[in-house]
Amino acid sequence: MSNKTFKYDYLRYNVDGVLRPNWPLILSLVFLCRHILLLFMIGAMSFKRGPRQGTEYLIDFLSPVYNITDILPLALLLVIGLRSPKAKALPRLIWKHGRWLMLFSITLFLALFGYRTQLALSTYGPVEWAVIAANGLIAFYIWTSPFIRDLFNEFPSPIETETPATYTKLP
Repeated sequence: MSNKTFKYDYLRYNVDGVLRPNWPLILSLVFLCRHILLLFMIGAMSFKRGPRQGTEYLIDFLSPVYNITDILPLALLLVIGLRSPKAKALPRLIWKHGRWLMLFSITLFLALFGYRTQLALSTYGPVEWAVIAANGLIAFYIWTSPFIRDLFNEFPSPIETETPATYTKLP
């Protein structure tokens, strides 16, 4: 039995002894990937129903320029599934800088959004304000949460490969 002490409740840790991503983080990453996910959803609906039937209302929410902001959160979503001792260096690097990648993605989205709308705040509707508020809340959560800070600082230790035993010839 291990005498390891945990900073958080022991149920928040996985079998490798590192923190598990919580639901607010996963939902935040899914929200930050909304443009790419919407693109896949439109493609799937078009494939099922034929070209452009029933997807016109969704296309208004999709602008290809915002897909660039979804790449970093999508990479973090993929790395969540790769967090194991067998992981290579790239997932470890992505995870280590996960907080900053999320904050950069939010900042880039808000900058692109402001540039595309020329900061005409009076023309924003409820959906635009809701998206801005959601991005702000996610950024605040990522920036201030000690759990998220600790989560992105942990990654399972790599597996130590055993060196093959050397045998000496007896006389």
